[in-house]
Amino acid sequence: MTALGEVVLDDASRAFHVRADPGRTLKAALLGRSRESGPPPVQALDGVSLRITPGETVGIVGRNGAGKTSTLRVLAGIVPLDSGRVEVGGRAVALLELGAGFGRDFSGRENIMLNGALHGLSSEEIEARTDDIIAFSELGHFIDVPVRTYSSGMFVRLGFAIAAHMDADVLLIDEVLAVGDESFQRKCEARIAERIAAGATLVLVSHDPALIARTCARTVVLDAGAAVFDGPTGEALPFYHRLMGTS
Repeated sequence: MTALGEVVLDDASRAFHVRADPGRTLKAALLGRSRESGPPPVQALDGVSLRITPGETVGIVGRNGAGKTSTLRVLAGIVPLDSGRVEVGGRAVALLELGAGFGRDFSGRENIMLNGALHGLSSEEIEARTDDIIAFSELGHFIDVPVRTYSSGMFVRLGFAIAAHMDADVLLIDEVLAVGDESFQRKCEARIAERIAAGATLVLVSHDPALIARTCARTVVLDAGAAVFDGPTGEALPFYHRLMGTS
């Protein structure tokens, strides 16, 4: 049985089919091509095995298309595997995309209630955290404005503020922190450090080596859907730079 805060990927594979542009359907018909023809599937994860113990801080780096975000989506339960096994112990809170999980016609305050409920909190538990979430987000009166009017930075503020107050056993965070201003990024990092000190496991995807170095003791390097390095961050980042040809 998976322990609280433990993360397991066992020989995990996932491919995505690239659908043909519907605008080319007539051309395909005239040329006698099957509607199923098109580019081969993209192998986002290719036999990835990963075990993260409770309380670990793990970064994931790799070039665009290496499988980083797909890994987090699998861990969050958003994307199913084609083969292999995934297990995440306890409550996982994911901050993967700007506005993901938000009702765009709802206000920020209403989205706090919605997201809290989606994470299994009672209305009383959500209400007890709402003032702290609003204060952390620094959105002021915009908290009562429909989120469809928000800028990308405002989405980050609200999304992270909600995630940071969900008492997660596992935090899954993608590149979204890069959108916020520097002072808010530092505030988020401090909050992440508090959650780690309280025992939470962190899986962080970022293109910012400095953020990975500050935050993660261990780093996994992905390339073409495969884990090509898994070890201490101080060794992983030089490996990554050599892989990218930037060392």
